[in-house]
Amino acid sequence: MAYSMTSTADGHALAGRSETRVWGADPGELSRIGIVSILAGAVALILPGVATVAIEWLIGLTLVVIGAFEALHALPYDKDRGSAWHLGLGVIALAGGVMFMISPLTGAITLTLIVGLMFTAAGLAKTGFSISARRLSGWGWAFGSGLLTLAVGLMILFLLPVISPWFLGVLVGLELLINGIWMLFLGRRSSSADA
Repeated sequence: MAYSMTSTADGHALAGRSETRVWGADPGELSRIGIVSILAGAVALILPGVATVAIEWLIGLTLVVIGAFEALHALPYDKDRGSAWHLGLGVIALAGGVMFMISPLTGAITLTLIVGLMFTAAGLAKTGFSISARRLSGWGWAFGSGLLTLAVGLMILFLLPVISPWFLGVLVGLELLINGIWMLFLGRRSSSADA
C-alpha cells in the first residue's frame, strides 16, 4: 500500500477527508513549477551558449555583490576587527566576479567541474531520499530523477577533458528538464488521484 506525504493548513492530516497536498505541496503548484522548469530546460538546450554565459554572468554578479559587501564591512578600518582580511577577501571576490562577467567562457570548464560535482552529490541525495520515501505515492519519479541527475554528474566528471565550454548550458538544461518532468508527473498524478 502506498502512502502520500500530505499536510493540511494546520499541518495535521484529517481522517476521512480528501487531502489536497502531496509531498507537502499543492499538486497544481508542483505541476506549474514542473512546466516552468521544462520550458527553461528546453530554452537552455536550444541555446546552450546563451545559458552558459547567463550562468557565468549570474555567478559573476553574485561575486561582485558579495565582494562589495565584504569590502564595505572592512570600513572603517580597524585592525583588531580584522578589517584587512575583510578588505582582502572583498577584493578577491570582486575581482573574480568581474573576471566572470568580462570573459564568461574562460571559467566555464572550472564551473562545469563544480556543476558535475554538485549534480553527482544531488543525484546521490535525491536517490537516497527517494529510497527512504518509497512508501510514499510517486516515490519512483524522485528515484528516477535522482538516478538521471547522478548519471549526468558522473558523465560530466568523466568527460570533462573533452567537453566544450557551452556544455554547461546543456547540463543545466538537462537538469531543469529532469526536475520539471518528475514534478509535472507527480503533480498530475496527485491531481488525478484526488478527482
